[in-house]
Amino acid sequence: MNGREDSEGAVTAGADVAGMIGPAGVTHPGDDDRTILHVDIDAFLAAIEQVRDPRLKGQPVIVGAGVIASCSYEARRFGLRAGMSLSEARRLCPNAVILEGHAQVYRCFAERIFELCREVAPAVECHLDEAYCDLTGTGRLHGDPLATAGTLKQRILTETGLTVTCGVGPNRMLAKLIGKTVKPDGAARIPAGETEAFLRDRPIEQLAGVGHAHAHTLRSMNLNTIGDLRALPVEVLEALFGVNGRLLYERCRGRDTTAASEREVPLSIARETSFHRHTAERTEIEGMLEYLAGRACRAARELALKPGTIAVRLRYADGEMAEQARALAMPSDADPVVLELALLLLARLFTRRVALHAVGITLSRFASRLAEQGSLFDEREAGRRAALFQAFDGVRQAFGHGVLVSGRALHLKGRLDQDRHGFVLRTPSLTQ
Repeated sequence: MNGREDSEGAVTAGADVAGMIGPAGVTHPGDDDRTILHVDIDAFLAAIEQVRDPRLKGQPVIVGAGVIASCSYEARRFGLRAGMSLSEARRLCPNAVILEGHAQVYRCFAERIFELCREVAPAVECHLDEAYCDLTGTGRLHGDPLATAGTLKQRILTETGLTVTCGVGPNRMLAKLIGKTVKPDGAARIPAGETEAFLRDRPIEQLAGVGHAHAHTLRSMNLNTIGDLRALPVEVLEALFGVNGRLLYERCRGRDTTAASEREVPLSIARETSFHRHTAERTEIEGMLEYLAGRACRAARELALKPGTIAVRLRYADGEMAEQARALAMPSDADPVVLELALLLLARLFTRRVALHAVGITLSRFASRLAEQGSLFDEREAGRRAALFQAFDGVRQAFGHGVLVSGRALHLKGRLDQDRHGFVLRTPSLTQ
């Protein structure tokens, strides 16, 4: 699981924030030249479980297996957060309702929200539980962008039962950051002319690209706020952080030129899951790896991408991790080609006499299938294989992924629950 879930933000904003939707009402700022709307689904997984089962409304809800993948705002009041172990969560909140969750159900909710976003924006870049919507040039059609955000919020609530937080700004970074100040279920806008004042006193950790390690380095230099960072020349930041240093130089000044892309090529496609019980049984582990590889390859084919590198990751029952990656001889999105290398990596990695808690596969270093030039000698065989998997994908699109199960994955039948989406895996399968 990617593990990204914002902490609960205070619903506050100073005079430097223009326009906010909340209990106090609505204001209507003017349009900027460039307008990005960031839509973030509040407490994504946990909120969906509360919608699906109204009895969970108002209760501290946790979704996760081993660690918290998502928790409701009621649970966060006890200090719970994404990434915390379930044993620690139980200690802090004994009455918490813990659910393993269902990845495909969550994707259905997210996709409906993204469809609604596409109705107001010509370009929408979607991620697991958030979207960047480019509203530039839509002022005559929709009017005030903050009012547009309010209308979108209401439609999402009506159709899905979920609340979202919206941030509007002159670029992606600022739109997301202003939204964090009004979580959950708020909306706010920051005009381009007020970005420097808005950023100046914010903690250094809130700047996009500043992770824990970067923050530690900067605070050791007595650079505690985003405004403090502006004192460093670009050459110094590049010496400290490499290419990322130039990005930080621009971002601390409120500049972010990254466009909202309708179809962003991902850096990686990962599928992983925890086992329902710790296991050292080879047939079960290899069956799960084959199933996950098939899911990842299907996702790559849908994006017309062929991975060039395969990585396998294991997590043992005692918490130790093991991961290894290797390049394919030629990029391929064919299940058997990817699986062959994945099984080889599994054999190299699974060497301890300890049961496994989780297994995962990651595809990366993509080449576009649309631009590939076929080999003269294997073109016929490659064409047949591509046609075969295209047919498989068509059947699964029409009747659900679970309609076709083959190979080692057949060992999972009877061990795991199954629906039209496939095997019901534990929540960590919700990676990218």
